[in-house]
Amino acid sequence: MELVIKSGMRLLGMLCCFVWCLALTQSPALAVEGSRAKAGAEIYAQRCAPCHGEELNNVSGGWSFDLRRLRPDEHDRFVDSVTSGKDNMPSWYGILNGEEIEAIWAYIRATVDK
Repeated sequence: MELVIKSGMRLLGMLCCFVWCLALTQSPALAVEGSRAKAGAEIYAQRCAPCHGEELNNVSGGWSFDLRRLRPDEHDRFVDSVTSGKDNMPSWYGILNGEEIEAIWAYIRATVDK
């Protein structure tokens, strides 16, 4: 019985250590993505909100795309639409750089995927 308890405690200790190590390795990535999303929120407010709505709340009545409808697998579509333009949206090529576009994408994902 004592052996079973010691084995269980050892397993619990190893599990706690594993979870703690996993949290440490994920935190920097989440922090970077969080700061990128924060930067994206600022760029979005300045460059995108006039057409796509404040905080992604599109109230245009359909003339501009509701960015909340973008799925996580549509990153390339998003980048292409921003850089080349599409329908009513002008091209932002030369105005927004790649890092700014990625920041806006991170903001959209962080907001929609909550």
